[in-house]
Amino acid sequence: TTVPKELGNLFNLTWLDLGKNQLTTVPKELDNLFNLTELYLSKNQLTTVPKELDNLFNLTRLDLGANQLTTVPKELGNLSNLTRLYLSKNQLTTVPKELGNLSNLTWLDLGANQLTTVPKELGNLSNLTLLTLHENSSLTVPPPEVVEQGTRAILTYLQEQKDGKRQWISKLLVVGEGGVGKTSLLRALRGESFKVQQSSTHGIEIKALNLKHPTEVDVTMTLNTWDFGGQEIYHATHQFFLTNRSLFLLAFNARLGFEQGKLVYWLKTIRANAPESPVILVATWADERDADLPLSDLKQQFPQIVDLYEVSNKKGTGIQTLKQAITTAAAKLPLMGEIWPATWLKFANTVRKSKGKHTTPRQFWEVMTKAQVSADGQPVLAKWLHELGDILFFQDDDDVNDLVILKPQWVTEYISKVLTAEEVIKRNGIFTRQCMNHVWGDLKPGLRNFFLRLMERFDLSYRTLENRDISLIVERLPFELPEFQNLWKQKQQESSCKEVSMKFQVSEILPGIPTWFIARQHRFTIDQGERRGIHWRTGVLFRDRESKHLGLVRTLRDDSTNADYLILTVHGPVPHAFFDVLREGLELTLRRYPGLKITRLLPCPDPDKTNCIHEFDYANLTRRLELKKPKTLIECPNCFSDISVTGLLFGLHYTTQDAVIEKIDSLQASMSQGFTELRELVQRDVVREIRVVQKQIESPCPSVFVLRPDDRKIWQKDIGSQRINLQLYCEHPGCLHPVQEGGLYPIDNPKKWLKAMKPHINRIFGILKYVTPVMGPWINLSAPIYGELIENDLTLTETLIDKLPEIEFDDDDHSFMDDGRSTDRGSGIVLRSLHEFLKKKDPEQVWGGLTRITTPEGDVLWLCKEHIKEIYPTSS
Repeated sequence: TTVPKELGNLFNLTWLDLGKNQLTTVPKELDNLFNLTELYLSKNQLTTVPKELDNLFNLTRLDLGANQLTTVPKELGNLSNLTRLYLSKNQLTTVPKELGNLSNLTWLDLGANQLTTVPKELGNLSNLTLLTLHENSSLTVPPPEVVEQGTRAILTYLQEQKDGKRQWISKLLVVGEGGVGKTSLLRALRGESFKVQQSSTHGIEIKALNLKHPTEVDVTMTLNTWDFGGQEIYHATHQFFLTNRSLFLLAFNARLGFEQGKLVYWLKTIRANAPESPVILVATWADERDADLPLSDLKQQFPQIVDLYEVSNKKGTGIQTLKQAITTAAAKLPLMGEIWPATWLKFANTVRKSKGKHTTPRQFWEVMTKAQVSADGQPVLAKWLHELGDILFFQDDDDVNDLVILKPQWVTEYISKVLTAEEVIKRNGIFTRQCMNHVWGDLKPGLRNFFLRLMERFDLSYRTLENRDISLIVERLPFELPEFQNLWKQKQQESSCKEVSMKFQVSEILPGIPTWFIARQHRFTIDQGERRGIHWRTGVLFRDRESKHLGLVRTLRDDSTNADYLILTVHGPVPHAFFDVLREGLELTLRRYPGLKITRLLPCPDPDKTNCIHEFDYANLTRRLELKKPKTLIECPNCFSDISVTGLLFGLHYTTQDAVIEKIDSLQASMSQGFTELRELVQRDVVREIRVVQKQIESPCPSVFVLRPDDRKIWQKDIGSQRINLQLYCEHPGCLHPVQEGGLYPIDNPKKWLKAMKPHINRIFGILKYVTPVMGPWINLSAPIYGELIENDLTLTETLIDKLPEIEFDDDDHSFMDDGRSTDRGSGIVLRSLHEFLKKKDPEQVWGGLTRITTPEGDVLWLCKEHIKEIYPTSS
């Protein structure tokens, strides 16, 4: 809790780490340490920081993370030499604007605090390369849609904020079953007359509802009302627009009752998609029957509910009371009164008033320029408008970035035509080009093709592998199960067959589960029968590309407990790798529902064959292995066997990576079956972990490489003084290989660079050592030459790993230390250095022809063009 006063006599001290103690105040003894350049005070119990800390004017790094600070003194803005400032994991509610004076700052970590706004002065930090604001749940300035885009976007937004204006616009989403009177309700709220024969809504209709602000003088709020068609087939497309931070009206017909109105279903849907949004219940036809529902119970189960209001759209009864409730709730919405840069708001209003339905990106950017939106601000604003639902523009997706949709409801209207097309229904989802030309006959061919690609982007359809003129609409798959049991049983009966299974207990099975997953993973389709695959509305059977393993996904409802489940099971000789791919695809689908509650369960391995039915909680198992002293055994409460936790989680969690590698080593030594599959699994896992850190530090670049001496033959005794080259590899799991052309970069200062990269080199060799030459179109060498090249790379890398401890590094160089004693932060610094090195060596970022892609499972890989084709065989 204290430090010896003699510490203050160490006048020449340059580096001091007092982290991970129980200090409650910053020791006064530090005041005289004027030569300090790095000071680490993280993971203490500090509640304040003395303003006198600015006496340490030579500081370049200051870590105050993981304390109990609610504020920091403005005097920190005087530390003009600071390059890195860590303030994460505190309780900060504000940040002093004076931090904007730290002109040399490159890293500023404000994550995991309680900030609602950050000062626009931070936009002055021109040298800042990383600004983290994650886990500030109430942050409104900058808005989450901008924060998600990263540091450059945040700085651009803050720079533009100097002339910011408040925008009084938000969203009102009206949902409920078809025919309950949602459209008539909105007409009544707008003061329009009642229509006896009001037509059904197909897709979504968007109009405006203007309301006087309850407290702001002379302010009119505009709610863009989204009227959703209630027919069940539309529900999957609606999921894309049920956005958080909006206001919901959930309507039901009082004459038919809340159960027939499926209120619980709709409340679960809203909770899963928009867990932070308030919901107003509206009983229509209340002039004919009072609403009868267990409101108190519903409020307890769904705290989002504001209240219940009973109305008559026909007579106008209760409309004004409801309108006042909407006004009060709308004024509290986080988007209401949000500050926008003036030029951004001008452009946004131009888009909203546009009568056009679409435009080209070129025209879109030109109008932005005319609205005086800066060049840096244009892509940020475009993505913000996309996230808010004002436009549809996937500017980073080459498959669908050739058009900007100005009226998103127009898209849903045309998608709805496909979902309700008689031919598509009769053929269980088969959508031919002839059918497309008929259903979308009023569109030009280019637009038809774009809409088809957009449906694929939304995971509503995919093109079949054998005929790209045929698409499958997954929301129209039949509920009836196809014949697959014989194929499944044959695989089970193989002598080498093993099983990996996981059950996902979910709070609700929502539209899109598992159909979106079926569309995303269609490259594993078993293409047979009239259905073009073994799939149905609630399940699918997939096969891996080597035809060794089968994966079954299906939904299940336990009527005795009313619990909903997704079950993933993979059969085959070494099922873990294929299971990992399918599981990641499922997890990606489930992440689309931020409010969905998920419990993952693993079956007891039943070692004594007692037909044990117990299931272990996956989260509990992982916590056991993450303890400082891992608990590696757990007793089954049903069969009482002691079960290996590592065995249960083998290949499913990063804590078992050493066990997987040990298994690979034994299989490699004995040339046993399964080496290839487990190699692919561990390579994918390591690259995935690297990508997590790269995303956090906003440093996307290839990360798998080997090091070669200039003559490609041997390492000299003093490696640090030898000329060394870095050779990039394609990162396809199971088939890592050097790029065909280029991707070879000389290292200027080997000794310093090797010190920086040592942790990463060790990690990468952990997956490279299992590389074996696999011939394919991605290699333009003969098999013997290619085999020799790979073998030589591995031998050189292994030798280098052995020699790294022998290299003499400068003890006073802390430039690559893991600041703040965090493994993630240390990894981040190493990967940031790699990113800067590659950008310097290859400013055009050609990187040997490697392209950054996101797999259908959500993994980010840098791949050669041939392996991209393997993952996306039907991409246009």
